[in-house]
Amino acid sequence: MLIHGESFKFGFVTPEKTFLVQKFAKLKFPQYSLIGYSVGGEETVVQVPEMNVCFDAGRCPQFALTSDFMLISHAHMDHIAGLGYYFSQRHFQGLKPGTVLLPWQMEKPVDDLLKAWQQVERQQTPYQLVPMSPGQDYVVRRDFLIRAVPTHHGSASLGYILVNVREKLRPEYLQLAGEQLAELRRQGVDIQYRLEVPLIAYLGDTSYGEIFEHPDVLRAQVLLCECTFFDCTHRAKAKAGKHLHVEEFAKVVEKSQNQAIVVLHVSRRTGIGRSKAILRKYLTPEKMSKVHFLMDFSDSREAGDVEENTPPAQ
Repeated sequence: MLIHGESFKFGFVTPEKTFLVQKFAKLKFPQYSLIGYSVGGEETVVQVPEMNVCFDAGRCPQFALTSDFMLISHAHMDHIAGLGYYFSQRHFQGLKPGTVLLPWQMEKPVDDLLKAWQQVERQQTPYQLVPMSPGQDYVVRRDFLIRAVPTHHGSASLGYILVNVREKLRPEYLQLAGEQLAELRRQGVDIQYRLEVPLIAYLGDTSYGEIFEHPDVLRAQVLLCECTFFDCTHRAKAKAGKHLHVEEFAKVVEKSQNQAIVVLHVSRRTGIGRSKAILRKYLTPEKMSKVHFLMDFSDSREAGDVEENTPPAQ
Protein backbone atom coordinates (compact mmCIF):
# COMPACT_ATOMS: atom_id res chain seq x y z
CA MET A 1 0.00 0.00 0.00
CA LEU A 2 2.84 2.39 0.79
CA ILE A 3 4.23 4.16 -2.27
CA HIS A 4 7.25 5.89 -0.81
CA GLY A 5 8.62 7.89 2.09
CA GLU A 6 10.73 11.02 2.05
CA SER A 7 11.78 13.93 4.20
CA PHE A 8 11.83 17.66 3.79
CA LYS A 9 13.40 20.43 5.81
CA PHE A 10 12.48 23.80 7.21
CA GLY A 11 15.40 26.07 8.05
CA PHE A 12 16.89 29.51 7.64
CA VAL A 13 19.95 30.82 5.87
CA THR A 14 22.57 33.37 6.93
CA PRO A 15 25.46 34.63 4.77
CA GLU A 16 27.75 32.22 6.64
CA LYS A 17 25.74 28.98 6.77
CA THR A 18 22.39 27.26 6.70
CA PHE A 19 20.83 26.31 10.01
CA LEU A 20 18.66 23.21 9.96
CA VAL A 21 15.71 23.87 12.22
CA GLN A 22 13.64 20.77 11.66
CA LYS A 23 13.25 17.88 9.29
CA PHE A 24 9.79 16.46 8.67
CA ALA A 25 8.77 13.14 7.19
CA LYS A 26 6.30 12.38 4.44
CA LEU A 27 4.73 8.99 3.75
CA LYS A 28 2.70 8.66 0.57
CA PHE A 29 -0.22 6.27 0.25
CA PRO A 30 -2.49 5.75 -2.78
CA GLN A 31 -5.32 7.97 -1.50
CA TYR A 32 -3.63 10.21 1.06
CA SER A 33 -0.30 11.14 2.58
CA LEU A 34 1.08 11.74 6.06
CA ILE A 35 3.31 14.71 6.84
CA GLY A 36 4.76 15.15 10.28
CA TYR A 37 7.31 14.92 13.02
CA SER A 38 7.18 12.65 16.05
CA VAL A 39 10.00 12.19 18.55
CA GLY A 40 9.20 11.13 22.11
CA GLY A 41 9.16 14.05 24.54
CA GLU A 42 9.95 16.64 21.83
CA GLU A 43 7.05 17.04 19.45
CA THR A 44 4.27 15.11 17.76
CA VAL A 45 2.31 16.56 14.85
CA VAL A 46 0.97 14.54 11.88
CA GLN A 47 -1.07 16.01 9.05
CA VAL A 48 -3.30 14.26 6.51
CA PRO A 49 -3.55 17.10 3.98
CA GLU A 50 -6.04 15.40 1.66
CA MET A 51 -8.47 15.06 4.56
CA ASN A 52 -7.86 18.57 5.95
CA VAL A 53 -6.89 17.10 9.33
CA CYS A 54 -3.90 17.40 11.64
CA PHE A 55 -3.35 15.05 14.59
CA ASP A 56 -1.95 17.01 17.55
CA ALA A 57 -0.34 20.42 17.25
CA GLY A 58 3.26 19.80 18.29
CA ARG A 59 4.96 23.19 17.99
CA CYS A 60 2.72 23.97 15.01
CA PRO A 61 5.08 23.84 12.03
CA GLN A 62 4.05 25.79 8.96
CA PHE A 63 2.32 22.91 7.18
CA ALA A 64 -0.02 22.32 10.16
CA LEU A 65 -1.58 25.76 9.67
CA THR A 66 -3.26 24.60 6.47
CA SER A 67 -5.51 22.03 8.20
CA ASP A 68 -8.97 23.27 9.20
CA PHE A 69 -9.32 20.47 11.77
CA MET A 70 -6.85 19.89 14.60
CA LEU A 71 -7.40 16.75 16.69
CA ILE A 72 -5.74 16.92 20.12
CA SER A 73 -5.08 13.62 21.89
CA HIS A 74 -3.96 14.83 25.33
CA ALA A 75 -2.52 17.77 27.23
CA HIS A 76 1.23 17.11 27.27
CA MET A 77 3.25 20.05 25.97
CA ASP A 78 4.94 18.12 23.16
CA HIS A 79 1.48 17.57 21.66
CA ILE A 80 -0.24 20.95 22.24
CA ALA A 81 2.48 23.61 22.53
CA GLY A 82 1.61 25.13 19.15
CA LEU A 83 -2.13 25.44 19.67
CA GLY A 84 -2.15 29.18 20.40
CA TYR A 85 0.13 29.79 17.43
CA TYR A 86 -2.19 27.74 15.22
CA PHE A 87 -5.15 30.04 15.89
CA SER A 88 -3.09 33.26 15.90
CA GLN A 89 -1.35 32.56 12.59
CA ARG A 90 -4.52 31.42 10.84
CA HIS A 91 -6.17 34.67 11.92
CA PHE A 92 -3.13 36.68 10.80
CA GLN A 93 -3.16 35.00 7.39
CA GLY A 94 -6.87 35.59 6.87
CA LEU A 95 -7.90 31.96 7.29
CA LYS A 96 -10.99 30.85 9.19
CA PRO A 97 -10.37 30.03 12.85
CA GLY A 98 -10.03 26.29 12.49
CA THR A 99 -11.78 23.67 14.60
CA VAL A 100 -9.98 21.89 17.43
CA LEU A 101 -11.35 18.63 18.82
CA LEU A 102 -10.01 17.71 22.25
CA PRO A 103 -10.91 15.64 25.35
CA TRP A 104 -13.79 17.36 27.15
CA GLN A 105 -11.71 17.65 30.34
CA MET A 106 -9.27 19.92 28.49
CA GLU A 107 -11.84 22.41 27.18
CA LYS A 108 -11.86 24.76 30.17
CA PRO A 109 -8.09 24.98 30.78
CA VAL A 110 -7.34 25.32 27.05
CA ASP A 111 -10.04 27.99 26.75
CA ASP A 112 -8.38 29.85 29.64
CA LEU A 113 -5.00 29.61 27.91
CA LEU A 114 -6.33 30.97 24.62
CA LYS A 115 -8.08 33.84 26.39
CA ALA A 116 -4.82 34.65 28.14
CA TRP A 117 -3.07 34.75 24.78
CA GLN A 118 -5.72 37.15 23.53
CA GLN A 119 -4.76 39.48 26.35
CA VAL A 120 -1.04 39.03 25.72
CA GLU A 121 -1.37 39.71 21.98
CA ARG A 122 -4.03 42.38 22.52
CA GLN A 123 -6.18 41.00 19.77
CA GLN A 124 -9.37 38.97 19.75
CA THR A 125 -8.05 35.91 17.95
CA PRO A 126 -11.07 33.71 17.14
CA TYR A 127 -10.98 30.02 17.98
CA GLN A 128 -13.32 27.06 18.13
CA LEU A 129 -12.98 24.20 20.62
CA VAL A 130 -15.11 21.07 20.39
CA PRO A 131 -15.07 18.92 23.57
CA MET A 132 -15.17 15.21 22.75
CA SER A 133 -15.97 12.10 24.76
CA PRO A 134 -15.06 8.48 23.94
CA GLY A 135 -17.43 7.09 21.31
CA GLN A 136 -18.60 10.53 20.18
CA ASP A 137 -18.70 11.33 16.45
CA TYR A 138 -18.02 14.71 14.86
CA VAL A 139 -19.62 14.84 11.42
CA VAL A 140 -17.48 16.79 8.95
CA ARG A 141 -19.49 15.92 5.86
CA ARG A 142 -22.17 13.44 4.96
CA ASP A 143 -19.47 11.02 3.82
CA PHE A 144 -16.81 11.79 6.46
CA LEU A 145 -16.81 11.76 10.26
CA ILE A 146 -14.24 11.84 13.04
CA ARG A 147 -14.77 9.36 15.88
CA ALA A 148 -13.17 9.78 19.31
CA VAL A 149 -11.99 6.59 21.03
CA PRO A 150 -10.64 6.08 24.58
CA THR A 151 -6.89 5.70 25.06
CA HIS A 152 -4.82 5.00 28.16
CA HIS A 153 -2.51 7.92 28.89
CA GLY A 154 -3.80 9.67 31.96
CA SER A 155 -7.18 11.05 32.91
CA ALA A 156 -7.85 12.92 29.67
CA SER A 157 -6.69 11.25 26.46
CA LEU A 158 -8.36 10.29 23.21
CA GLY A 159 -7.54 8.68 19.91
CA TYR A 160 -9.33 9.55 16.68
CA ILE A 161 -10.61 7.53 13.74
CA LEU A 162 -11.18 9.13 10.33
CA VAL A 163 -14.21 7.30 8.95
CA ASN A 164 -15.54 7.26 5.41
CA VAL A 165 -19.35 6.85 5.41
CA ARG A 166 -21.06 5.28 2.42
CA GLU A 167 -24.68 4.51 1.58
CA LYS A 168 -24.97 1.18 -0.22
CA LEU A 169 -27.97 -0.41 -1.93
CA ARG A 170 -29.25 -3.44 -0.04
CA PRO A 171 -28.47 -6.72 -1.85
CA GLU A 172 -32.12 -7.66 -2.29
CA TYR A 173 -32.68 -4.54 -4.44
CA LEU A 174 -29.60 -4.75 -6.66
CA GLN A 175 -31.49 -6.15 -9.66
CA LEU A 176 -34.28 -3.55 -9.62
CA ALA A 177 -34.52 -0.77 -12.20
CA GLY A 178 -34.25 2.88 -11.27
CA GLU A 179 -38.02 3.48 -11.52
CA GLN A 180 -38.69 0.56 -9.19
CA LEU A 181 -36.18 1.87 -6.65
CA ALA A 182 -37.74 5.32 -6.83
CA GLU A 183 -41.17 3.84 -6.17
CA LEU A 184 -39.87 1.99 -3.12
CA ARG A 185 -38.42 5.23 -1.80
CA ARG A 186 -41.79 6.95 -2.27
CA GLN A 187 -43.33 4.14 -0.23
CA GLY A 188 -40.90 4.81 2.57
CA VAL A 189 -38.91 1.62 2.12
CA ASP A 190 -35.33 1.84 3.36
CA ILE A 191 -33.44 0.46 0.37
CA GLN A 192 -29.93 1.41 1.53
CA TYR A 193 -27.67 0.55 4.41
CA ARG A 194 -24.88 2.53 6.03
CA LEU A 195 -21.30 1.33 5.54
CA GLU A 196 -18.50 2.81 7.65
CA VAL A 197 -14.91 2.38 6.46
CA PRO A 198 -12.24 3.39 9.00
CA LEU A 199 -9.44 4.98 7.00
CA ILE A 200 -6.90 6.23 9.53
CA ALA A 201 -6.67 5.56 13.27
CA TYR A 202 -4.48 7.82 15.42
CA LEU A 203 -3.96 6.83 19.05
CA GLY A 204 -1.61 9.52 20.31
CA ASP A 205 0.32 8.38 23.39
CA THR A 206 -1.15 5.32 25.06
CA SER A 207 -0.34 2.23 27.07
CA TYR A 208 -1.49 -1.22 26.03
CA GLY A 209 -5.17 -1.86 26.71
CA GLU A 210 -8.69 -2.31 25.41
CA ILE A 211 -8.30 0.31 22.70
CA PHE A 212 -6.34 -2.22 20.64
CA GLU A 213 -9.44 -4.43 20.51
CA HIS A 214 -11.61 -1.61 19.13
CA PRO A 215 -13.02 -2.69 15.73
CA ASP A 216 -12.15 0.62 14.06
CA VAL A 217 -8.57 0.43 15.32
CA LEU A 218 -8.18 -3.16 14.14
CA ARG A 219 -9.70 -2.49 10.69
CA ALA A 220 -8.39 0.99 9.85
CA GLN A 221 -6.44 1.06 6.60
CA VAL A 222 -3.60 2.88 8.36
CA LEU A 223 -2.88 2.81 12.09
CA LEU A 224 -0.72 5.56 13.63
CA CYS A 225 0.63 4.10 16.84
CA GLU A 226 3.35 5.09 19.28
CA CYS A 227 6.15 2.83 20.46
CA THR A 228 8.39 4.72 22.86
CA PHE A 229 10.41 2.06 24.67
CA PHE A 230 12.45 -0.71 23.06
CA ASP A 231 15.06 -1.87 25.59
CA CYS A 232 14.15 -4.88 27.72
CA THR A 233 15.16 -2.90 30.81
CA HIS A 234 12.58 -0.20 30.06
CA ARG A 235 9.39 -2.18 30.67
CA ALA A 236 8.84 -0.40 34.00
CA LYS A 237 9.45 3.00 32.38
CA ALA A 238 6.86 2.24 29.72
CA LYS A 239 4.30 1.19 32.32
CA ALA A 240 4.95 4.22 34.53
CA GLY A 241 4.69 6.65 31.63
CA LYS A 242 1.71 4.85 30.07
CA HIS A 243 3.51 4.26 26.81
CA LEU A 244 3.94 1.18 24.63
CA HIS A 245 6.93 -1.12 24.98
CA VAL A 246 8.09 -2.96 21.88
CA GLU A 247 6.85 -6.27 23.27
CA GLU A 248 3.33 -4.83 23.46
CA PHE A 249 3.63 -3.12 20.09
CA ALA A 250 4.51 -6.47 18.53
CA LYS A 251 1.23 -7.87 19.89
CA VAL A 252 -0.61 -4.97 18.24
CA VAL A 253 0.98 -5.77 14.87
CA GLU A 254 0.31 -9.50 15.16
CA LYS A 255 -3.45 -9.15 15.58
CA SER A 256 -4.04 -6.05 13.46
CA GLN A 257 -5.92 -6.11 10.18
CA ASN A 258 -4.41 -2.80 9.10
CA GLN A 259 -2.80 -2.48 5.71
CA ALA A 260 -0.05 -0.32 7.21
CA ILE A 261 1.09 0.67 10.70
CA VAL A 262 3.11 3.84 11.20
CA VAL A 263 5.32 4.02 14.29
CA LEU A 264 5.41 7.34 16.14
CA HIS A 265 7.13 8.72 19.26
CA VAL A 266 10.43 6.80 19.09
CA SER A 267 12.84 8.49 21.51
CA ARG A 268 16.36 9.65 20.80
CA ARG A 269 17.67 7.26 23.45
CA THR A 270 17.06 4.39 21.03
CA GLY A 271 17.08 5.87 17.53
CA ILE A 272 15.31 4.61 14.44
CA GLY A 273 17.90 2.15 13.19
CA ARG A 274 18.22 0.33 16.50
CA SER A 275 14.44 0.40 17.04
CA LYS A 276 13.85 -1.31 13.70
CA ALA A 277 16.50 -3.92 14.46
CA ILE A 278 14.88 -4.74 17.81
CA LEU A 279 11.38 -4.90 16.34
CA ARG A 280 12.52 -7.37 13.66
CA LYS A 281 13.28 -9.84 16.45
CA TYR A 282 9.59 -9.90 17.41
CA LEU A 283 7.93 -9.98 13.97
CA THR A 284 7.99 -12.18 10.90
CA PRO A 285 9.25 -10.52 7.70
CA GLU A 286 5.66 -10.47 6.42
CA LYS A 287 4.39 -8.61 9.49
CA MET A 288 7.40 -6.31 9.52
CA SER A 289 6.76 -5.31 5.91
CA LYS A 290 3.64 -3.36 6.84
CA VAL A 291 5.35 -1.40 9.63
CA HIS A 292 6.77 2.01 8.74
CA PHE A 293 8.65 4.41 11.02
CA LEU A 294 7.56 8.01 10.39
CA MET A 295 11.02 9.43 11.13
CA ASP A 296 12.94 6.81 9.14
CA PHE A 297 15.22 9.05 7.12
CA SER A 298 18.01 7.69 4.96
CA ASP A 299 20.59 9.45 7.13
CA SER A 300 19.21 8.25 10.48
CA ARG A 301 21.88 6.78 12.71
CA GLU A 302 21.76 3.35 14.29
CA ALA A 303 21.29 4.85 17.75
CA GLY A 304 20.91 8.23 19.45
CA ASP A 305 19.52 11.09 17.40
CA VAL A 306 16.71 10.34 14.98
CA GLU A 307 18.08 13.08 12.81
CA GLU A 308 20.40 16.03 13.18
CA ASN A 309 18.46 19.10 14.21
CA THR A 310 21.01 21.46 15.79
CA PRO A 311 23.11 24.18 14.16
CA PRO A 312 26.68 23.21 13.27
CA ALA A 313 29.45 24.25 15.66
CA GLN A 314 30.95 27.69 15.18
